[in-house]
Amino acid sequence: MIRLGRVQSAMSFLALAVIGLMSGAAADTDTLRQGLNAGVAHGYPGFAMLVHYPDGRTLTAAEGYANLEMRRKLRTDDAFHLASVTKVFTAVATLRLVDQGKLSLNDRIIDVLGPDVVGRVPFAARITVAQLLDHSSGIHPINNELPYLNTLLGPQANPTVVWAPQQFVELASEGRAKPEGEPGTGHHYSDTNYILLGMIVEKIAGRPLRDQVRDTVFRPLHMTDSYYYSRRLGMGATAHGRTTQGYLLPTDEIKSFIAINPMFRPAGRFLNTTLAAERIDAAAGIVSTLPDLLKFAEALFGGRLLSPESQKFLMAAGDGMDKVDIGEHRTWAMQAIRQPYGTLVYKEGDGPGGVNTLMAFQPATGAIYLGFTNSFGFFDEVDFMMKDVIGKLASRIRASNSPSALGLKTT
Repeated sequence: MIRLGRVQSAMSFLALAVIGLMSGAAADTDTLRQGLNAGVAHGYPGFAMLVHYPDGRTLTAAEGYANLEMRRKLRTDDAFHLASVTKVFTAVATLRLVDQGKLSLNDRIIDVLGPDVVGRVPFAARITVAQLLDHSSGIHPINNELPYLNTLLGPQANPTVVWAPQQFVELASEGRAKPEGEPGTGHHYSDTNYILLGMIVEKIAGRPLRDQVRDTVFRPLHMTDSYYYSRRLGMGATAHGRTTQGYLLPTDEIKSFIAINPMFRPAGRFLNTTLAAERIDAAAGIVSTLPDLLKFAEALFGGRLLSPESQKFLMAAGDGMDKVDIGEHRTWAMQAIRQPYGTLVYKEGDGPGGVNTLMAFQPATGAIYLGFTNSFGFFDEVDFMMKDVIGKLASRIRASNSPSALGLKTT
């Protein structure tokens, strides 16, 4: 009878634990939905997030609209442009070549690509592959160059135009643009760094970057809903599947910077700028879904894609961040920020095609946070995700006595 009582007690404990998990998951989902609804109330057309915990739980929620004109509700499996989260795929492709001994972090770009390609880039004889990866090269950023943006959003907007990497390099060349600084003297975010990395991957691998990533990342991870947008431009500049429409808020600040092409039609207070999506393969060219991106994030943050040395380099931005002031952030190969609830190692992206994206990892808890909103122009979207959504989830879990908060794993 004593043994039976012990079994019954154990079963009762497990039943309570399961009930606790179920109620905790429901509360977490409610907290997530409340945060997304607050974003829609703030003005974002649509807002979706996926949260994955190391105990195996995954929360997903979507609010608002994927298509304002058609009043189509946003779903958590809708496709969206990753914007600069694409850079992490390029970093992985580069570091894998390092792991294979085909490239070194200390290689100089002039030696890899040659003087005919980068000879006019300031300090090209000193800039290394590592400095491209962590944005310490000092190379001029082409991010806000009007000649480029005009072909996306402005008077010369053309949804089928794809700039060649060498065209971007010319925008950052000596005589036209000043560098942000000398190599190794500071971290200055620049799409140009990753455009050059894409060129390096293609040179070393002997094939297009998008083919390299497809065969070494997408296919092994079964990311069947992920692709490079530039592949679709010969098919009427449309994306396949349920792709989220992108919307730009035409503020006075934006309109003072660029004359927006009238081809982008109004959608309430927004303009539908879906066809202004960036198509730079190495820096902002991937389309994916939250479930597909989770496959990549789990492999990446779980250390399954790179050697320990390359993983350490990629994640270095998070080193020591728990000892800095709250609000301090870094932009290296990845980004990192100290929040009241702890450190996030992350990559964010945005673009005039109407998107803001976030892929984040909390080392202290092992939680992965993925999210996007189909808006551009508020310039607070990523902060909102980190503070008003992730912050509330992190605070709720920290205060919880659920098995997951205690580190217990469930099956």
